[in-house]
Amino acid sequence: MPPEPLTILATDLRMVRRWLQHHGHEEATLFARHNIDPAALDKPRARLPSEVVEALLKDLRESVAVPCLGTELAHFHRLNDTHALGVTLLAAVNGREALERATHYQRLMTTGAPMRLLESGGDLSLVFEPKAFATVLDVVEPYFFLMLWRWMGLATPSGWGPRCVYLTIPRPDNRCFEDAMPCPVHWQSKRASMAFNAAQLLEPWTMSNTEVVSANEPMLDNLLRGLRTGDVTSSVRLAVLESLEDKLMSEKEIADALHMSTRTLQRRLQSENTSFGEVVQETRLQLAQQLLSSPDISATEVGLACGFADASAFSRAFKRWTGQTPGQYQAGQQASASHGVSRPQPL
Repeated sequence: MPPEPLTILATDLRMVRRWLQHHGHEEATLFARHNIDPAALDKPRARLPSEVVEALLKDLRESVAVPCLGTELAHFHRLNDTHALGVTLLAAVNGREALERATHYQRLMTTGAPMRLLESGGDLSLVFEPKAFATVLDVVEPYFFLMLWRWMGLATPSGWGPRCVYLTIPRPDNRCFEDAMPCPVHWQSKRASMAFNAAQLLEPWTMSNTEVVSANEPMLDNLLRGLRTGDVTSSVRLAVLESLEDKLMSEKEIADALHMSTRTLQRRLQSENTSFGEVVQETRLQLAQQLLSSPDISATEVGLACGFADASAFSRAFKRWTGQTPGQYQAGQQASASHGVSRPQPL
């Protein structure tokens, strides 16, 4: 089996575009040199080869000669550059849950820079192990850890922070990164990591929101599944999920979005032993079941999130699918949860 291609989410390069605009540099020229269509930076599911991004960062570092490029780029990252993932991480109950979720979904950001959690003594460390970007680690490592801390800092309690950061690169002739981090920084380490006090990670976060997590994780799980398998069913399910908040997309609209004819879409789904109607129904049902597993959301809100015009239409459909009303299902889930029974699996 050929090795998996290493890719990065195209929207992650928005920080480069913002940095260039802020400093008055011509963005189109840089992207054109590396055959990157700037429009890809605004497409939620567009991905770029890691080697192309590495070449672009190397080009940028050498052409502008900025000693703190990685640190500066981190300040131009925005939470919505990773779409639902960034918001979902901030809505975690605590730091440990956020880091666990980040490592689970990291492939959505890039398949070229895996992360893992390592617990030792009283510390929990997020280890950064890039398989790409070898020529620009002096940019990528400071960017990654400062970006990570900046978004974590939005939700953490006052006075909270990492214990220390370890980088594999040599110490530069400046203190840009050290001044930006609220903890000691160790250079030329064996591995790149950010260490936290494990007990502190269990302190409640200020932006915790179980409804946000429940609403966003189905889309993230489907994105991750689609990235792993490349099947059309996952792509259709994701398109359905993305359209539910506005207006459920038609079969033709989804076929157009996937750059194929309606007939081709039908054949591809048939080859995967399903149909468009079945995917829509299964997606709505699984989303409804996952949302109803929370006691903090009403059946009316779930129906709207699943693309139904009103509560009665949702109730009729849900009862047809499950034999229960949404209220009965939700009550049953809460009773099961109180007895330690697991909730429905995410999409």
